[in-house]
Amino acid sequence: MDTNGLLLLAQVVLPSDILNKFTITKVESDNSDIRIYLDEIADDALVANPDIESKGFTEPMTVRDFPIRDKGVDLIVRRRRWHCRSTNSSFSVPFEDLKAEGVRYSKEFAAFLKEVYGDQTYDLPFA
Repeated sequence: MDTNGLLLLAQVVLPSDILNKFTITKVESDNSDIRIYLDEIADDALVANPDIESKGFTEPMTVRDFPIRDKGVDLIVRRRRWHCRSTNSSFSVPFEDLKAEGVRYSKEFAAFLKEVYGDQTYDLPFA
């Protein structure tokens, strides 16, 4: 599939607004899961600031999203790591829309599971 086709498909599949903050680097699929690899897009203001330098990416974080065609969907996310020379501190830009608080599910998927199953803990499908 060409890059435009992959982007269009991802816009339908991925949580809202994620493509504004991340680029798709790879998509893998096997019998049970689809893995979409995402790298955070560098913030233009940080790139232009001479006091701040990019230090690459953090370790990948896995966020579970809605299943597709009976396959679990994992978003493998790498966040950018920045270093401020004046304060000698490292940081990442906050992005609260990626996952629900306290779990490794996308906000939309966590809200769906809570609505369907409530606050009870179960061995949920695709979870």
